[in-house]
Amino acid sequence: MERLDTGALAARTARMLEHLAAAAGKRALAETESRLREAARRLADGRIVVVVCGEFNRGKSSLVNALVERKGLLPVDVLQTTSVVTTVGWGPQAQATARLRDAGGETEERAIPLDEIAHYVTESSNPGNGHRAELIEVLLPHPKLADGVTLVDTPGVGGVFPEHTAMTTGFLASADAVVFVADMTSPLTASELRFLGHAVTATDAGPDEDGLLVVLTRADQASPADRREMLADTRAKLAELTGRPTGDTSVLPVSTRLRLRHLASGSDAPDEDSGYPLFEAVLWRGLRRRRARLLLARPLEEAGAAVQALLRPLAAEQEALARETDETLSRMRAEAEAGQRRITEMRSTGARWRTELRSQLKELRRDLVMSLHDELDTVWQRVCTEYLYDEALQDDMDELAAQVSAAYTAVAGATARRAETELNALVTGFAQRHGIGLSPTANSRIDAVGPLRLEPDLGAEEQPGKVMPIGRDGAFGASMGAAIGGTVFGPVGAAIGAAAGLLAGLLRGVKAARHQELQTRRRNLRDQLGMARGRQQRVIVHGLGNLLDTAADRAEQELDSLLRQQTETVGDTLERLKAAADATREQARARHEVLAQEHTELLAAGQEVATLAALVTELVTEADTDLPHASRGAGHEEAMDEGPGATADTGTTGPEPGTGQGAEPDPTSETAPESRPKA
Repeated sequence: MERLDTGALAARTARMLEHLAAAAGKRALAETESRLREAARRLADGRIVVVVCGEFNRGKSSLVNALVERKGLLPVDVLQTTSVVTTVGWGPQAQATARLRDAGGETEERAIPLDEIAHYVTESSNPGNGHRAELIEVLLPHPKLADGVTLVDTPGVGGVFPEHTAMTTGFLASADAVVFVADMTSPLTASELRFLGHAVTATDAGPDEDGLLVVLTRADQASPADRREMLADTRAKLAELTGRPTGDTSVLPVSTRLRLRHLASGSDAPDEDSGYPLFEAVLWRGLRRRRARLLLARPLEEAGAAVQALLRPLAAEQEALARETDETLSRMRAEAEAGQRRITEMRSTGARWRTELRSQLKELRRDLVMSLHDELDTVWQRVCTEYLYDEALQDDMDELAAQVSAAYTAVAGATARRAETELNALVTGFAQRHGIGLSPTANSRIDAVGPLRLEPDLGAEEQPGKVMPIGRDGAFGASMGAAIGGTVFGPVGAAIGAAAGLLAGLLRGVKAARHQELQTRRRNLRDQLGMARGRQQRVIVHGLGNLLDTAADRAEQELDSLLRQQTETVGDTLERLKAAADATREQARARHEVLAQEHTELLAAGQEVATLAALVTELVTEADTDLPHASRGAGHEEAMDEGPGATADTGTTGPEPGTGQGAEPDPTSETAPESRPKA
């Protein structure tokens, strides 16, 4: 079977949809034509959204620049932390648009030069997002984006700006795939693992082998032994986090510094040292499979259904024209009229199918709401038993608020995903029972409440100073030490015992004061988070209700559309049967020739649809044979264990980049961890 990429498949599918729509329009089958043109529109507008995320200063923007081969496109200076989401997709010419929201809530789209992107997306040039930028959209005529891939550069998580964590987590709900960027020179932190947990929960990326890719940047700054250790450690942590076998999630080491340097050189030689050839092979292969599954399958189903809708009346007319007795014609007409009565009954407002569908949707709503409450209770339990007992989070309330917001946002995303899955199963089963080919519901989101704000002393009781209880414990320790030491060793022992007792007492006093402080703060934070819990629960439950209401309306609209299509098909059949009954022998012979030509063309269209569907299935199930040779067999990331600098065939390591042989550091790319500011 021939090999095609998704762009070629999409183009062929679009041509087929247009061809069938024209055929339906020529026969005045308006509903079939409308459905085909809507499928073509969805195909043309379809995007695969790849969210690039991670903590501050991990090289996310540099990585996006390297993928689209534009070194200075997105700002990468260590002082210019990304604070606004930026999307990079395909366009016939390079351009950028800023979406701004004014104080009154009105939005404005403003065209900006590419070299002014930093003025809107960085904390240093746009502190506190004073420009009120909501999104920066960049379009580039890059062939890698032509298939509808959109790269999303997000603000870093886990830093001093909690709204950045909430913003990034919220954007995960729209992700088809996630590239998580970490650092080869430092193990995954607790906050990174927490965010990865939210990402797996909130998106459709977690369970899918193509949906989550972890990239370790600055691979050229670690020795081969350190690279192997870091890769093993990262895989083990991901396996524990996801519950999947070690190695199921792709973990790839790269050096963006070497990649950008290679691009700047203009060399056509292979760029194996940077690790990017393997990374991009894994990334684009996965996106190709997801695009085939998410964007191409449904239009081809619609095309197949349209072929059948167009063929049935032709076949009926051909059979009627070839009849030997009028009994055949009477039987066919009776069957068509019975089908018409059935469809008319189903289309009536009080039809049983509407009542049945609404009843099933109501039951699903009840189950989903109960499950949502369970999930929200689980988040609250984690907050009370884990987050509030993490001293690092207690001491950094902005980070605590960001993590709690992210947890609720992840629940909202997971609930929307589950609702979509179960709605599709319900509607598909319903359609099969009633003989109607319903399509799945469209993707939907549930928005959570925005970033939380916690006050350190809100509602806290006034506590006595620390000095008095610490001094009291110190004095008590000194007296006890002096008494014991004096009893055993005399005056010298009393002095030594008093000193030792004083120290022990002071330490005990400090520990007790710290414990009391944490207890008080914990109660304070629990009270504030308890109020936020109620708000989050109301917003998410309300969002679920809106999602289900919208899905129910869409399901009924889809059913009505399909019934209108069936009405058209049956009407066309009855008209053709009537014409066949009135046709003379010579008219029947001439009509047979016309129908044979139409029939042949539709059979060819059906064969093309079947071929395209088979190619889509092949793309979805393709093996890793298109990856670089060294990566096949033992898992594609294993080939890069030696990291940048290793040859593809032997795994031997060359000179360390940046050392010896005149190599120079590149100040415009990834920054060594020692020089990164603590964000």
